Amino acid sequence: MSPRFSKAILFFLILFTPLAFGTVEPWSYAVMEILAATAFLSFAITLVQKKEDLYAVPGMVPLLLFLAYILFQLVPLPPVVVEFLSPGAFSIQEKAFALTDTHSWMTLSVNHKAGLSEFFRYGTYVLFYLLTVQSLKEKDTLQAMALVIAVFGGLLAFSSILQFYLTKDMALWFRYSPINSIIVGPYVNHNHYAGLMEMIFPIVLALFFFYRPRIGKTSFFRGIAEILSQEKANIHILIGSSALLILVSIFVSLSRGAMISTAFSLVLFFFLLLKRKISRGNTAMVVGLVVVASLAIGWFGWDQILDRFAKLKTAQGVVYEARLDFWKDSSNIIRDFKLTGSGLGTFAHIYPPYKSLIDDRTLTHAHNDYIELLVEGGVISFALITAFLVTWFRKTYKTFLQRRDAFSIYLYMGSLTAITAILIHSFTDFNLHIGANGLWFFFVAGLGVSFANTNIRRTNTLTRLEPVTASFKRGIFISAVTLFAAAAIVYNVSNLLGGFYYNPIKNIEMGDKTPGGTLEKIDAIANLAIKFDPFHAQSRYVSGNAAWFLKDMDAAESNFKAAVLLDPLNSQFLKRYGIFLAQTKAQDKAETAFFLSTLYTPTRPEFSFQYGTWLLSKDKKEAGIAQMRKSLELDEKYADKVLTSMILAGLSYEEMEMAIPDLPGPFLAFSEFLYTTGKREAATIMYMETLDLIERQEPAKHWQFYKIYRFFIRQNNLKNAMEVMERAERALPMNSAIKVTLGDLYKQQGILYKAVEKYEQALYVDPKNKKVLKKIEQINN
Repeated sequence: MSPRFSKAILFFLILFTPLAFGTVEPWSYAVMEILAATAFLSFAITLVQKKEDLYAVPGMVPLLLFLAYILFQLVPLPPVVVEFLSPGAFSIQEKAFALTDTHSWMTLSVNHKAGLSEFFRYGTYVLFYLLTVQSLKEKDTLQAMALVIAVFGGLLAFSSILQFYLTKDMALWFRYSPINSIIVGPYVNHNHYAGLMEMIFPIVLALFFFYRPRIGKTSFFRGIAEILSQEKANIHILIGSSALLILVSIFVSLSRGAMISTAFSLVLFFFLLLKRKISRGNTAMVVGLVVVASLAIGWFGWDQILDRFAKLKTAQGVVYEARLDFWKDSSNIIRDFKLTGSGLGTFAHIYPPYKSLIDDRTLTHAHNDYIELLVEGGVISFALITAFLVTWFRKTYKTFLQRRDAFSIYLYMGSLTAITAILIHSFTDFNLHIGANGLWFFFVAGLGVSFANTNIRRTNTLTRLEPVTASFKRGIFISAVTLFAAAAIVYNVSNLLGGFYYNPIKNIEMGDKTPGGTLEKIDAIANLAIKFDPFHAQSRYVSGNAAWFLKDMDAAESNFKAAVLLDPLNSQFLKRYGIFLAQTKAQDKAETAFFLSTLYTPTRPEFSFQYGTWLLSKDKKEAGIAQMRKSLELDEKYADKVLTSMILAGLSYEEMEMAIPDLPGPFLAFSEFLYTTGKREAATIMYMETLDLIERQEPAKHWQFYKIYRFFIRQNNLKNAMEVMERAERALPMNSAIKVTLGDLYKQQGILYKAVEKYEQALYVDPKNKKVLKKIEQINN
């Protein structure tokens, strides 16, 4: 194969990966990894044919050790070794082994599939880093690449700005993405779009300085005429426009982290300009760029940018950001997995047991790349990545200080600034876990090596990098790359085929009434998915459910066990397996499965409710009541389910009351239950007690007041009904409906002047309420 083939793939991937919606889906990851592997196989062939030199690349040793460590996390080890290295991983797998009667060695990673995916993702990045350096050792290719980046960045920024204001929830103009995010360009998350652009901007800015026309001392107008007459003028203006568009698009994206990172990158770039002193007039250009950019951003509106930062404050004026809760929870994971981590790619699996926020969000990343690296890889991975960055900077910066040609100096400054910008942004986001941005990070790192080492003026040597001449090292390199590339291709094809079969059946609901033919078809498709992707736990889970309803208990149990072993922290798998075990009379193990489901997802009520229901069915009242109470504390909407379950378990009123937490929803549900079962006096007392709980809420909910109000109206208890609405008015003074209801109560009692007073207060809040005006007219007439 020709070297041009690998270079063509290099150029293609840097354009494709951002446009493929940031490369966050299996198909786009597969394209990225397969093409990168193919490109490097092509390069390896040229090495064998001795048509290309292989150059030593800074930081390869720590990167290769990092890849080896990811594999080490996936290698089965004796349990005693895992217990010594990672007690947290040992505890999780020991519980899963005991539940499934498994006797085997353990891994340091708590999820094999996630670890394999990360190995091939990071391996692809390392290959791309290598390929970038090997392919851009010629000055013409390097200069062409820089211009491609400038044109691509400018066009993407221009398109993204227009798209941001002219479309709604549309990625890349045509893909509808209705998610809770700010969509910009091809990215469904504005922070990740900005992360890409903050890497492109410094490189384009460096080109802008390099192509700056030079003029002597002359008048202002003569200077302009002289600039425009130079060959570089058109390129300079084009690149300057591109840089301005990119900078504006970063601010238009409203990514706070990117704005701060870009500001820091400008400061660093200016510092490097002063340090090298390569041209006068650069200070004025930086100032001019900042002024023009500020005016351009102002044209789009500084208000929305300031509002974006203002959202960091709560209504009480306290600075709050949910990321702080994520980081606090993650620090507890780091404490339990500090040395070896939970396994690369496992953050989404290991976070739920440590989650403190009670909501429905599924957190897949820590919103801090450094914290996530410590969670997944421990101190070992963090040290290896730090070693790579330090080695890269030390070796490239030392060479940079020796360079005298402007192109190398400016463009290295741009690369270093781009790397710094994304590393700063990584403190508040997970850009490096987005396929395209991770690839671009290692691409820019490769650019930095090339800009620092590629000879621009010399003709005798292409680069200042040392060639690898030892045949032994070249042989090991070629063998390792060939093996990895082949494995990457096989893995991704397997993934795609597994997903092809799994996706049509993943959301199909099965039950006792599902026809046998349908169940057999689902089971057959699930088994095909398993065949192509044996580490995919969800396919095992679907097959287990299908076999269960087909009464094939052995196959069901085998698949449920496999799903639990592949994903031991998945509470849904554990809950389902617990139900299966309970029906097959394995009660002790059923209890273990239910318990683990609540342990690994303590913030979801469905698992504590299922566990509580099972406990009550086994007459373990105290423990069951505790789980029911926990379910209601997590979600008040479970009140009816909890009450029904306790009724079926035959609990007394007093026992049921023990499960009711001090929350308005459960109190209201239990009050209604007391009333419908004839305990009206107890219901009255509890309804009044509920008022105190409603008033403590921030904010109070008007419909809860009305529920109590309607109860007393049904009892013809106007005194208590009045008290309820008066307290509602104090809690919600700007609610016109409450004032109208109070007016109606006063009217019903014949206190007309008070009724008019309340109606008038309602009009003050809602002046256009015609019904209230009519009520006042009826009283006055």
